Parts: sequence; structure tokens; C-alpha cells
Amino acid sequence: MLQESKNIATQRNVLYFFLALSLLYFGFSWMRPLALPDEPRYSEIPREMLASGDWVAPRLNGVLYFYKPPLFYWLVAAAEYVGGLNNVAVRFWPAAFGMLGCLAVYLAGKTLYNKSTGFYAAIILGTSVLYFAMSQLIILDMTFSVLMSSALLCFVVGQREAAGARQRNLFYAFYALIALAVMTKGILAIMLPGA
Repeated sequence: MLQESKNIATQRNVLYFFLALSLLYFGFSWMRPLALPDEPRYSEIPREMLASGDWVAPRLNGVLYFYKPPLFYWLVAAAEYVGGLNNVAVRFWPAAFGMLGCLAVYLAGKTLYNKSTGFYAAIILGTSVLYFAMSQLIILDMTFSVLMSSALLCFVVGQREAAGARQRNLFYAFYALIALAVMTKGILAIMLPGA
């Protein structure tokens, strides 16, 4: 009975933490203008995708822009399509990936150690100043780092699992997240775990 009430209290704390974190991460996205030079660029390319209907060839001011793979542009374009052309919509995905990174750390800590370890690890990550700042900028780094971190967490947890379907699914998730990271920032996503 005591253990059950402790688990409920822990689950409630985790829920409250993620609700507070979502208010923090999504609540400040409208407050400041786009910062030069990256934020206008990474919000204009998706806007041009929407305007032209061409989701394959990214363009910046009508000029082909193949410096980065298109996954981030697609995500921001989808947010602009749903939420309109405003700071909240274009900053949605960096904030969402910041939240997903905290969730991945919580789940990995809970699986590898215990719920308290996962909870405190998520608190430390979620309240880190640089991590929060990166979640408020329209750049590829938050998306890339969360995909890479989540992939490596899947690999570490998968290494400790007994052979079977759960381990296989964690390794599939590892490969899928690396593939998404390649679609976000290119070959760097293969070089880092490959090294």
C-alpha cells in the first residue's frame, strides 16, 4: 500500500514537471523577434515550400538551398501550415524536441536505474540554461541533438536488454532515429555514432 501511494506520488510529480516544462518551453516562443541570421532563414525556407508547393527542393529567396537536408524544413512548414506564419508556429518544433529530449532522458534513466533517477535527470536537463535556450531558437541543433541523444539512449538501453522483441525494437528505434538525424543535419549523424 505504501509503495503504491509512493508510485502514484512519483507519477504525479513527473506529470506536474512535464506540464510546467511545457509551459516554460512553449510559453516564451512569442516574446521576441526572429534573431539574425539563422532564425529568419530557417523560417523563410519552409514558408517558400508552402508558397511554391515544392517540398523537395528547398529555396531561400527563390534560390535553391541544399546546404542542409529537408526534415527540419518539412516540420516547420507543417507547423506554419497549421499555425500560420507567426513566431509560435515556427518555434514549435525546437520547443517540442526539447520536451522530447527530456522525456527520452526520463525514460532511459527510469529503465536503466529507477524512476527517481530518470525524474531528476529530466529535471537537470530540462532546466539547463543552454538546453532551454536552444529549444527557443529556430535552428537545427536542438532537433539534431535530441535525435542523436535518443538514438544513443535506445542503443544503451538495448544493450542491457535480454535478447528478444524489446531489444530488437530498441535497436530498430536506434537506426530510425539515426536516419532522421541524417535527414536533419546530414552525414554527421552517421559519423558520430560510427566513430
